[in-house]
Amino acid sequence: MSKKTIGITIIGDSIIRHKKNNVIYDWSAELKKEISKKYKFNFYFKVKSVVGINSKNLLKLLSKSFTKNKKKDILIFQIGINDSWYYKSREGIPCVSLNDFEKNLKGIYLKAKIKKYKKIIFLNYHKLLNNRIEINNKTLNENLNKYNKKIRFFCKKYKLDLIDMNKLTKNQNLCLKLPDGIHLNKNGIKIYSSIILKFITKSINEKKI
Repeated sequence: MSKKTIGITIIGDSIIRHKKNNVIYDWSAELKKEISKKYKFNFYFKVKSVVGINSKNLLKLLSKSFTKNKKKDILIFQIGINDSWYYKSREGIPCVSLNDFEKNLKGIYLKAKIKKYKKIIFLNYHKLLNNRIEINNKTLNENLNKYNKKIRFFCKKYKLDLIDMNKLTKNQNLCLKLPDGIHLNKNGIKIYSSIILKFITKSINEKKI
């Protein structure tokens, strides 16, 4: 008898996978390693991590990303941090407004639902070490927190699964040293992987996938 195969698709920004000084920091790879140790199932992983991508960009990307996926058990999205940036060139306007961000989240969810994934999961973000003041006179964390809350609100509104990294990693430093202070360090990818693995384990044990 052939082993059961579970498909895990992960899509999002560079928090998933980031390269710094020729070192790769990748929570999806860490998750793949740990989940393969824990289970005798076959796991099919498809990961799409795009530097600088925001929710508007992701909506355009999704159709291509879903085309060749045969195993549609778990779909994980991490999106929003690039929406929250306030660049000087935008003169006090975020890359994607909160209202548009929520609309984009809904569009992302509906596209995933049409493709009939069994479990759709959203992640929000850890607290950043880099706390510079942006052009709107708010810190990076103050701006990001609004988007973390919006993801929380959206998942509750549509009864979707949320892994609340913002709450689950509270008061922990998961970031690369400054001047980065945003992307995950080695400890950060292990913590992310551990939290997500617990969530997937619960879903498997409850036979939701």
